[in-house]
Amino acid sequence: MNAVQMTDLDSQINEQKNKLINDRLDMSFGELISMYEAGEIEIRPAFQRHFRWNDYQKTRFIESLLLGIPIPPIFVAEVPKENDERIWEVVDGLQRLSTVLSFFGVLKGNEKMVKKNKWKLGQGDRLPALKDLQWDTLPQKLRFTIKRYVCRVEIIRWNSDYDMRFELFNRLNTGGTHLTPQEIRNAIYRDISPVFNDFLEKLSKNTNFQTLIGLNEKQKNELFDQELILRFLSLYKNNGKINQSIAQYMSKFMRESIENQNFNYNLHENIFNKVVEILLPLKKDIFRQKDGSFATALYDTIMIGVAEHINLYENKDIKIIEDKIWNEVRQHKILLKFSRKGGNNQFQRVKNRLKIAKEIFGNI
Repeated sequence: MNAVQMTDLDSQINEQKNKLINDRLDMSFGELISMYEAGEIEIRPAFQRHFRWNDYQKTRFIESLLLGIPIPPIFVAEVPKENDERIWEVVDGLQRLSTVLSFFGVLKGNEKMVKKNKWKLGQGDRLPALKDLQWDTLPQKLRFTIKRYVCRVEIIRWNSDYDMRFELFNRLNTGGTHLTPQEIRNAIYRDISPVFNDFLEKLSKNTNFQTLIGLNEKQKNELFDQELILRFLSLYKNNGKINQSIAQYMSKFMRESIENQNFNYNLHENIFNKVVEILLPLKKDIFRQKDGSFATALYDTIMIGVAEHINLYENKDIKIIEDKIWNEVRQHKILLKFSRKGGNNQFQRVKNRLKIAKEIFGNI
């Protein structure tokens, strides 16, 4: 590396590091519980449905605290509230913190969440005698052990650069059940405005869309349906703007759309609903590979191909689109090449498939 390259690299490192404002504290679970009960730590309602550890995972975590086994940090975002107050919102570490809160019986939320409180421990891997014990029946000295257990809390300040915050949570998402990129986007960008998040959630409740994509419960819990909608919105009339990974591109689109007060929600909702309504008779197989797995390459090509030429396909015989999908899209040699697993989301592959979509769906 020559001197000029080294200088450029140093400059880039300093620039990116300065975009992130973070701090760290060592805190006991007793302190975290007190902050939660005082409303100073918040677990967003949208995230509570992702409290998905099973009984074995929860028991194993409590066992780890009793044995003093080190655990990963909890990541929180410091966000402003009214009267210049700030609270912590948990973005990574949801499973760990919720496990302790629910074991103590203080986890808040809807009726389903409250029912998770004061659960019974199972048989521990190292401590079989834990079986059937609850907080009320656990010996007092062991309750103190859990409360006094100290964990690292990584704090991302509210005025940190949003793109850098996404990168941090995406790279350091260390919880036992990882957050998906869409969960992270929803958590971070809601700080700017909740309108776009609510828009994605609204579109995801379109029953025709859910029928068409045919996701399983795990995929829904991980917000894959919302990610597919964001994917469609970001690629629709993209005009060749994709010059980074599709995940980064989608995050940038979401942030810019939130900040854009002139973003046309009605336009995008109408085109999305029209495409879904047109494709619904063809059912979910149009987006599936031979092994039954969901293929984003097929999703991109078909959804965008129809959307950008919607005037050609509204009120037309569905057989026209069906023939294009099965005889052209799914038989296209280059598209099949770009659809291979392993590099499916490289930005050049995405750009190429959109070009193919235009060629195939651009005429009848």
